[in-house]
Amino acid sequence: MKWVFDKAIDAVMSIWTLATTIVYTVILGIPTIFVAMVSKTGKAPFTIGKLWSWLILKTNRVKLQVEGLEKIVRNKSYVFISNHASNLDPPALCLAIPQTLRFIAKRSLAKVPIFGQALKLGRIILIDRSDNQKAVETINKAIKDLKDGISAFFFAEGTRSPDGMLQAFKKGGIMVALKTKLPIIPITVVDSYKLLPRNALRIRPGVLRIIIGDPIDTSGYTEDDKDFLVQKVRDVIADTLKRYSVFYQSQVRKFAG
Repeated sequence: MKWVFDKAIDAVMSIWTLATTIVYTVILGIPTIFVAMVSKTGKAPFTIGKLWSWLILKTNRVKLQVEGLEKIVRNKSYVFISNHASNLDPPALCLAIPQTLRFIAKRSLAKVPIFGQALKLGRIILIDRSDNQKAVETINKAIKDLKDGISAFFFAEGTRSPDGMLQAFKKGGIMVALKTKLPIIPITVVDSYKLLPRNALRIRPGVLRIIIGDPIDTSGYTEDDKDFLVQKVRDVIADTLKRYSVFYQSQVRKFAG
């Protein structure tokens, strides 16, 4: 009987999450499109995106905790690189980080009505993952915007983790940092997988933590050092997950045993 009750509650809350997300997207997506048309930097539509993100988390009773904000200098540009375990990650990061962010996202999101148009006009960097050369060209064109606090944001694994575990890191974020000589800041998203795992619709209430790592100066590195930097950033995020996430610790033990 309890199993049936839990399933019913899960279905109702999934509908609640989906319905409220659609409503917020329609209400805020349309003005975002018009604002983006006249915004030269993309900062104005991103500010509306922060409101959308706040509503998503507030409605679903997700409390955001951020550590390390003092490491970020306002109006300075960075290349942020993080892990990715949930669709909750982007809205949480929008709220956690004061910079205007240029997320690197899959091009298929552009097909979502209203939301996709807002993404494109808001200068989110949409890439075709099936065409690596074209993806690189798209990112290179966007590099010129990375100034006055506008920063690139890469989910280093390329997609959401299927089980909450840290996956292999791609080199795109590191290459952009090396080309622009912008500092890299590792970002660790803690326990978002517990609140909204992959293929789930319901956002569960709880605490989502964002841990901001120490900036990594790239001025002394060249493209020959890309593998070293990829490992350095991944080690920082892996170590932070092991320290802060009981769930991640349990997953490590599970896969090890």
